[in-house]
Amino acid sequence: MEKQDLIDTLRCDVAGTCVGQKSRNAARLLTRRFDNALRPVGLTGSQYSMLAVIALTQDKTHTELAAHMALDRTTLIRNLKPLEREGWVVVSDEGYRRARSVDITDLGVAKLSEALPLWREIQETIKKELGEDAWRSVHHAMEALGTLT
Repeated sequence: MEKQDLIDTLRCDVAGTCVGQKSRNAARLLTRRFDNALRPVGLTGSQYSMLAVIALTQDKTHTELAAHMALDRTTLIRNLKPLEREGWVVVSDEGYRRARSVDITDLGVAKLSEALPLWREIQETIKKELGEDAWRSVHHAMEALGTLT
């Protein structure tokens, strides 16, 4: 294939229709918006999400939590370290079958409570910017994509 033919094909196929590329671009933009919104309370969007999932799932092992968040264990453990250092989560000592569990602390609950109004505000802002129909469509699409294996 000639270079220009390849460029034209990529422009149409990859740039135009690649769900992977479009989802990565959207994720980066949304991550930036949530990070900026949560910065006043000292959290990133990823940290907020992780704290919320830990609070909701309570006392999950690393493996269970990683599966729930669609992360590999190494990434989960690396992302837990700052939360543990801040005292927002506690990671248990190795227990049965060397499994370690993660739970949110009182400090973590307080941090989530402090961040919740900011999270709600950015969530509502994005919802308004998209409009109700697009908001619903995005949610349905993300849920469908989340079921792929």
